[in-house]
Amino acid sequence: MKVIIGFLTFLNDIDRRIIYLFVAISLAIPLVLNVELPPAEMMTAEAFYGEVERLPIEKGKVVLIAVDWGPNTLAENKGQFEVAIEHLMRRRIAFALITTYPLAEPFMKSVPLDVAKRLTREIPNEHWAYGRDWVNLGYRPGGGLMIQSLAKADNLHAHLIADSLGTPLEDIPAMQGVKTIKDITMLMEFTGLAGALQNWIQFFQAKEYRPPFVHGCTSITIPEGHLYFASGQLVGFFEGVAGAAWYDTLLSRNYPNRLSSSSIRYNTGLAYAHLVVIAFIIIGNVGLIATTMQVHTKNQGLE
Repeated sequence: MKVIIGFLTFLNDIDRRIIYLFVAISLAIPLVLNVELPPAEMMTAEAFYGEVERLPIEKGKVVLIAVDWGPNTLAENKGQFEVAIEHLMRRRIAFALITTYPLAEPFMKSVPLDVAKRLTREIPNEHWAYGRDWVNLGYRPGGGLMIQSLAKADNLHAHLIADSLGTPLEDIPAMQGVKTIKDITMLMEFTGLAGALQNWIQFFQAKEYRPPFVHGCTSITIPEGHLYFASGQLVGFFEGVAGAAWYDTLLSRNYPNRLSSSSIRYNTGLAYAHLVVIAFIIIGNVGLIATTMQVHTKNQGLE
């Protein structure tokens, strides 16, 4: 009996570094061993998918994507960004990338290239190219003021001048017919930053036009996303990486030969980590009860 009580008492004093180690292992297993669990169905991600699926394919129009995330929220926002631009590339809808966050710039260059390479491996007789299928407008400082000026510009070529490589916008095929906000068929925004979503919702609209707005947020700001979704200001959004994982599943259903992206593996790792944390909560409480009973028994013996 003493051995059992001693063991239970030990559970109450587990070094937190052991817990961190187990959480790290549970997060790493799906990425290293390519393990995938089916994600939960998410209505908000399905709404996002439906809006992209219904977008018309028109020359002289683009989807504008605000890439307002960086290394700090990569685990959630990168997967969202990947599946969204993959869907646009598959439908041959051109898109323009822009950011109000300087740390996003490396991902605006690397992620579209990686997605294009993956699609070319899947469909060798097709290819996707910078300038025709997407354009990188780079980091634009000014936050809300920049967004407001973008929405009001009557000539985006004169307003933005060039892409991130310094090429004039009138020389970039994807941007040649894009002159005002009315040539932007949808606004996508991915972020984990406080205030970024509100800036785009508040300022990216003209007097008689506001493009449909979809969004990808981190898990901590999901309740905020639901407020805008319920009001109709968002027509779809990703609830953390779980939303991207369900979107990934919808893409795989419509494109059966598709190579899956990283979002399902990230979501699987998160599910394992949650199970580990729940297990340690139970273990800790069992240890606490055992310790309390042991102290109570000792006190009774003294009396």
